[in-house]
Amino acid sequence: MSPYSGSIALPTRIGPLRPRSYALPGGKALTVLPLANRSQAPDQLLAFLKDTFNDVVDEGRTYPQMQQLSLDEFAAYFFAADCFLGVLDASAPAGLDNAADGLEREESLTLERVVAGRPYPECVLGMFYVKPNYPGRSSHLCNAGFVVPTVHRGLRIGSTLGRAYLHYGPRLGYRGSVFNLVYVSNEASVRIWDALGFQRAGLIPGAGRLKRKDGTGEDFVDAIVYHKDFVELADRQRQEEKEGDSR
Repeated sequence: MSPYSGSIALPTRIGPLRPRSYALPGGKALTVLPLANRSQAPDQLLAFLKDTFNDVVDEGRTYPQMQQLSLDEFAAYFFAADCFLGVLDASAPAGLDNAADGLEREESLTLERVVAGRPYPECVLGMFYVKPNYPGRSSHLCNAGFVVPTVHRGLRIGSTLGRAYLHYGPRLGYRGSVFNLVYVSNEASVRIWDALGFQRAGLIPGAGRLKRKDGTGEDFVDAIVYHKDFVELADRQRQEEKEGDSR
């Protein structure tokens, strides 16, 4: 359900969503897998993702939520539309280092195959959701939320998931992205969105009452509103999909 009342219709996708692999520093690889709904996440994985998100909420520095979410509440929040999981991949394709935009994998590639029996905290490096930001006549603009487990921060996972978002957002049929609240104190996110060409559409003074990093109290922090146009990216993907169908 939407806070505007009623459900929000999703746009028309540009072909199927396929897994995509990206190079990480040190010769490693991150494969991003679309999860269409909660049923595609095993119970143990869902519990790990919920705990990871609640850790971020408890930090009180990047998300506006203040209360821990139950398993059902988390699933309703993160799987409201489309969810994507970033997994450390030990069998990524050759040539990945030269693929700035990543390499598409076969549609049949499964989460179980990429995880390959490893514990989720060891191989699940991050996640993000994509959903409409507004209802009705503005539902062609999406929003997204990103989470990287604390233990995996500093490995460029956030920027890699951001590049994946630039692939999947247009492919989901959205014409643009709006991030409503990127707190200026979240320096890692600010660097990522500036570097990926997102435009600063506005600044909301004192938008977040956030915990201080040293744990001594709270401060009111400004938030940046970011916008990114997806039209050119979507047009390119439609052309690539059309060329693929003709082969």
